[in-house]
Amino acid sequence: MSALYRILFFLLPCSLHAQSVRDSLQTTVLQPADMQADFRYFRRLLEETHPGLYRYTPKVAMQAKLDSIDGTLTKPMPFYSFYGTIEALIADIRCAHTHAFPTKEWRQGFDTWKTFPLFMLPLQNRSYVLFNGTTNPIIRPGFELLRINGRDMASIQQILYRYHWADGYIQTSKQASMKGALFALFYYWFIDRPDTFQLSFRTLTGDTIQVDVPAQPFPTSLKGYRKNPVNKQMIGWYYQKKEQKHPWRLLFPKDVTQTAYLRIDGFSGEGATSNETAVARFRAFMDKCMAEIGNRKARNLIVDLRDNPGGWDSQGIELLTYLMKSDSAVAYYARQHSITDSTDFIRFSDLSEADRSNIKNELIPEPDGTFTLRQGDSGRGPKRYTPKPNRFRGQVYILMNGQSASTASEFLALAHANNVGLFIGEESGGAYEGGNGGSFITLELPHSKIQVGTPLVYYDTAVGQTATRGRGTRPDYTVPIRLENILEHTDDQLDFVKKLISEPRR
Repeated sequence: MSALYRILFFLLPCSLHAQSVRDSLQTTVLQPADMQADFRYFRRLLEETHPGLYRYTPKVAMQAKLDSIDGTLTKPMPFYSFYGTIEALIADIRCAHTHAFPTKEWRQGFDTWKTFPLFMLPLQNRSYVLFNGTTNPIIRPGFELLRINGRDMASIQQILYRYHWADGYIQTSKQASMKGALFALFYYWFIDRPDTFQLSFRTLTGDTIQVDVPAQPFPTSLKGYRKNPVNKQMIGWYYQKKEQKHPWRLLFPKDVTQTAYLRIDGFSGEGATSNETAVARFRAFMDKCMAEIGNRKARNLIVDLRDNPGGWDSQGIELLTYLMKSDSAVAYYARQHSITDSTDFIRFSDLSEADRSNIKNELIPEPDGTFTLRQGDSGRGPKRYTPKPNRFRGQVYILMNGQSASTASEFLALAHANNVGLFIGEESGGAYEGGNGGSFITLELPHSKIQVGTPLVYYDTAVGQTATRGRGTRPDYTVPIRLENILEHTDDQLDFVKKLISEPRR
């Protein structure tokens, strides 16, 4: 899912050739028999394979919800209404790794769907322009968007939150539905598909203005980001330079002494095609970092995982072993389990043919009908990980936010549970007690052709008892991002950490 989040949250390196093609799904009407067949097929997929279907909703309540939805599919329905029904059900599962898209070719929709032309940034429940994708120079970065076609942004947020997939009850991750390309898509899918947007803004001087802008394909908006002169400074800060950076970076800030700064954009594996190569590449990078940190005699390490959407679980585990305070080996997952070892849906999974044929050897049957993933040679017991001899032994500060998701959120939970350091920023985007993931099933519903994706593995992170289920790792110091940070290219969260380092410890 990490690749998905990268596509939706940030600017897309897509084709700049916009085609004038009408979205045929706008006029598609689905018949009751087809919707019922698709829904029951999807329901069977969930009930047979989704390990977290009842994680936050008791089985009786979820079954009642499923029965209720089935009973409503008795009249013809516009395609996007039925798609919204599927997506709302997915949101009710409260799993960040379960999703639906209108078609398997949804990425090509960026070339054809006429969507919202501004790249929006949500801050403290308000929406601000980051990039203006139109030719209109009036709309500038930092303008607060107040209304779209007569609907205020608070009501728009309420609607979009209803359809956004997120772990548990975490609100910081749901804010992504108000950001950038994902906001444009969600508005198009779940609210309206107008040819013109009538917009109301609060300007930087506090005035209120009304501006009409055309709906346009994303490649046209992307051209606007680059060409509209009002974006020039923002493009220089947040777009071109970002593309050039290595996803893993070690720096030594000049404005704070004996401090190293480790930025990890994602646990991507740097082109790794297997778990073994992902571990090897990350380990080589971290060994080099530890050597340089030692040579510089750094006593403080800032680990920045903001906007890290995840990737290889094994790289998160590796990072923990380079930061642990204890000399003892620790468990990362208390348990990983599946609810099936044989289903015809497995043919739609991302498992290799070899892995599919070996499923029964990797899963240990349990009395409750579930299957525990075998943990190496230890069987049912959780696998334990030994701290690296060359690990960092100084003070660690970890930056995080609501888009620190999947593998990043798992690492944050384990680092927090093992007292690795201090946490600064916002609540993480993945549940502290664990989520669902591992391997995934992706398929099309037979009649509507909606693409759905579900996980196969239930994760229990080894964090002990949690006071509040369905919430992310909480920071020791909550430091929100302000509009001024965006417009002036400053960083309150990083500055807060530097202040902590510079002040005498009590």
